[in-house]
Amino acid sequence: MNRPKICLLFCGGTIGMVKNPKTGAMQPAGNVSEIIRIFPEIQKHVQLDFKMVVNIDSSNMSPAIWTQLATTIRDLYDQYDGFVVAHGTDTMAYTASALSFALQNLSKPIVFTGSLIPLNEIGSDGRNNLIYACLTASQDIAEVCIVIGNRIIRGNRAKKYHESIVAVFHSPNFPYLGELGRPIMLNEWRKRRRKRTLEFKPNFDSNISVLRIFPGFDPYIIENVLRRGAHGMILEGFGPGNVPTLDNSIIPKIEKAVKAGVPVIIANQMEKGVTNLTAYQGGYQAMKAGAISSKGMTTEATITKLMWALANTKKVSDIREVMETNLEGEL
Repeated sequence: MNRPKICLLFCGGTIGMVKNPKTGAMQPAGNVSEIIRIFPEIQKHVQLDFKMVVNIDSSNMSPAIWTQLATTIRDLYDQYDGFVVAHGTDTMAYTASALSFALQNLSKPIVFTGSLIPLNEIGSDGRNNLIYACLTASQDIAEVCIVIGNRIIRGNRAKKYHESIVAVFHSPNFPYLGELGRPIMLNEWRKRRRKRTLEFKPNFDSNISVLRIFPGFDPYIIENVLRRGAHGMILEGFGPGNVPTLDNSIIPKIEKAVKAGVPVIIANQMEKGVTNLTAYQGGYQAMKAGAISSKGMTTEATITKLMWALANTKKVSDIREVMETNLEGEL
């Protein structure tokens, strides 16, 4: 039987870090090829190639690198049966969400993985995570996902949950795509492999602001964001998306932003929350002022989807249509 061809793309993160002998802090290794070993046992199941994209702490991840990573996968797309991306866990949910929009209509999996302990440290979770990710990349699945521990999570539904080997990521509003065990279990709602034409739109406009509403929030904060020239804005409201409407009402500022061609997205602050702008007056007035609901998207998916949408259109009506359309299972 022919072994599936899998490409391991390295983007950095703890999995490829070493300890600085002077400070004790973790930092990217100088020669990752010595740390990311091609494990003999995985070669029995897949043909694994290694390619370097970047080697950074994921706190330094940027939309430009998302574009670079998406372009690399596009260029190699027809050569492999699946892709594994080694990436730091801190911003993994952002990158996985971003790639789900940059590379739509997939016919094969793009599997993100990483670790909390470097590969060359005792007790590292990186070894099993890499093996499980490679096995997942050979399965009947065709979407961007995250594999940490034994869980397969849709990439644009994932949130980093805990600095714990057994519970790094979870999926607050969508069930797992599968679990890695004996045997590997894939759930029926996953996207399956079939012939599709890849849609490649890899650019992002990061000129946005994300503001968390709090009691006493000054509406002129929004005014300052508009003066700075932001192309889009996400407001994290209370409960299902309520915002202040009395003495410190932000409704006039939302109206001003929308009239100026700046889309305003209302999200929520709940870990397991869904934005519903028709539930209370605080959300309804924001909706009437022109705000767009994030619905059930994670903050990471909302941010990356807005960046992606703004790179493709600047019309508020078009942005609304994109944000309210379920493109890759994010809604």
